[in-house]
Formats: sequence, C-alpha cells, structure tokens
Amino acid sequence: MPPSRARDYSRGMHAMETLKYLLIPLRGASIVLIVLFSFLLLLAGRGGLMGLPLALIVVSWFFKYGFALLDKVADGVNEPPVLSYEMVNPANESRPLGLVAVVGLFYLLTGLLQPTLGAEAVTSLRAIGLLLVPAIVMTQVMDGFFESLNPLKLLQIVVRVPGSYLLILALLAGAWWLAAALVTWLPMAELPFAISIPMPDMVRVMILMYAWLASFAMIGGVLYVRRAELGFEPSHTPERAAAKEERERQREIDQLIDRIFAEWRGGAYGNAWRTIERHLSSSPRPSEELQVLFQRASQWPDQRLAHRLAQELIPHLLAARRTGDALNVARAQLKADVKFKPLKGEDTIKLIELARDAGDRRVARLLLAGFDERYEDDVTRRIAGQLAQQLER
Repeated sequence: MPPSRARDYSRGMHAMETLKYLLIPLRGASIVLIVLFSFLLLLAGRGGLMGLPLALIVVSWFFKYGFALLDKVADGVNEPPVLSYEMVNPANESRPLGLVAVVGLFYLLTGLLQPTLGAEAVTSLRAIGLLLVPAIVMTQVMDGFFESLNPLKLLQIVVRVPGSYLLILALLAGAWWLAAALVTWLPMAELPFAISIPMPDMVRVMILMYAWLASFAMIGGVLYVRRAELGFEPSHTPERAAAKEERERQREIDQLIDRIFAEWRGGAYGNAWRTIERHLSSSPRPSEELQVLFQRASQWPDQRLAHRLAQELIPHLLAARRTGDALNVARAQLKADVKFKPLKGEDTIKLIELARDAGDRRVARLLLAGFDERYEDDVTRRIAGQLAQQLER
C-alpha cells in the first residue's frame, strides 16, 4: 500500500474508533443526569421568572459536567464521572464561561463588520465560526483560553484530524435533526407524574443534552486517540503505563543488582547465583531480565558472573533466533577470556557455524579449541571435527 493511501486508511480507522465514545453518555451517571436535568430544565421553563434561577443552575452545572466528561475521556478513562461539588464550583471550572465568552466575542466582532461586508457575508462568517466550536473546546483543553482565540490554532486542529472532526459535526447536526423530527412523530401526551410537561419536549431536550455530552465525549476521544498528531499528553495512555512499568522494573533490577553485588563481593557466589535463579523463575520475562543482568554484570571488574550469565543467556537468544546478539555475546566473552564456552555443545556448534558464516574464523576457532575436553556428546564432537576441517581449508 502506498504511503499516502496508508495514511488515509489510518486516519479513517482513527475517525471510526472515536465512534465508540458515543456510548459513554448513555452509561451510569451521565444518563441519569440527562434525564434529571431535562426534567428540571422543562420544569423551570414552566415556572416563568420564578424558574429562572433553577434554569441557570441546571444549564451551568450541565455545561460544567460536559467539560468534566471531556477531561475524563481525554485522559483515557472511558467511564462517565459522577457530578460532584468540585465540578460545579465556579472557582474550579471556568471553561464553560470561557467558551461562551469566545462565541459571544466572535458574534459581536462579526456584527461590527456587517455595515462593511453585508448581512450575507457576516452570516457566512458566523456559520464558519460555529463549525469551529469543537476546535475551540479542544484548544481550551490543550492550551488554555487565550490560545482558543487564535484562528490559526483552530484551523491546525481541523487539518490534523479532519475525519474525526467531521464526525463530531455530523453528530451535532444529526442530533438537531432527530430532536426536531421526534417532536412531530411523538404524540402530545404529558409525562406521568409530571407537571404539564409534554413528552415530545422532554425527549427533544434529552436528545439535545445527549448530543452535547456525546460531542464532548467524542472531542475527548479525538484528543486521546489522535494525541500524537495533536501534541496532547493525557494522564492515562499505554505509553505512560509502559513507561511507569519500565521505571518500576528498572528500580527492581537496581535493587536486585545491589543485592547480588553485595553477595558476590562478600564471596557468597552460591548465594548470589541462587538469588538470580529465584528472580528469573518468578519473572514473566526471564530472557529480558537475564539480558539486563548480563549487561550490568559485564561492567564489573570481576567478569566471572558475567561469563556465567552469558552461558545462560546464549541459549535464550538462539531460541529466539537472535543469532547476531548471541554471537556478539560470545565475542565479548571471548575477548575477556579465550576459554569461554557455552554450557551445551549444541549451542557452541551453532555459534561456530554463525561465526564461520559471518567470516569470523578467529571466533570460530576459539570456540572449537578444547571442544572434546569440554563436551562429552559424541554427535557434537563429530560435528565439531567436521567444522575444524572446514576452517583449516
């Protein structure tokens, strides 16, 4: 597949992957909040001026919850949050007000241009600005309020994730259409146990609230899935988890090396080797651990432990078909001690053949030296004799 087509395919797959975030507002606390807030908002609407404070509280809390949901998803958590005091506290969450400020400022500025550009041009500018609202939200999450005022920053986001961005806009447009259509389709019955609230109005508000939260969930999903393209660093990613695991693994290795070194320096060679065996037997990746131990021990002045670890490591490398690494380990040990040999004759034969094929006859001959005295297997002795004859030619 050509690189350009591969990139397009990858972008399409990333865009489709964000569709799963549409289900997040339909789970747990989010769906309960949608139903409750829809009812409270319509109830406030029936109360006239008396219901205005309730309407303001519901709308404020709802928009703040949308940003809380976005933050959760953008950080790699696919469960909706529960509404809490920290979320609705104005001191802790000012981004909804910032979003309203940006949209309001844009509306006023375009209104000032109407005498010069005309009503149709201003309407077109406002439509374009409306399409950039998801980009404004993304920028506020990544870089803060002031960066969301930069049109170039907003356009960069759209260009970097065009497929995912179109999905967000399609979701919003589809939700508005569905909400309007259901008002016509549903019967004009009132909700049971409700105070004169028609069912179509309740369903419409619920759909619009879901669409808003689903859009925020998708925005968070786009930030998480396309984090590399957008330069965003979530709190929970496979890369961070792997880095944390690697740090913990390195800390464990450091502690193990300190213990082994103390035992080895004190002359308790058997204890040091038993410590290594216990660690490898409990490790999920013994080959990798063995290689790390070998690399650390190779830096010690006393190379005896490194030789012993190399003898254990070479069979693992050969079994994993890392033949070049196995040969390099043997070369390094032969450089320190020309009498170095693997534990098994068949592994030595394999290394001799690898060295021969690589044109390194010196290493092949060093591994062959004293073969009969080291190994008792007649088959490997016979093969070693044949290899010795080949190397003499």
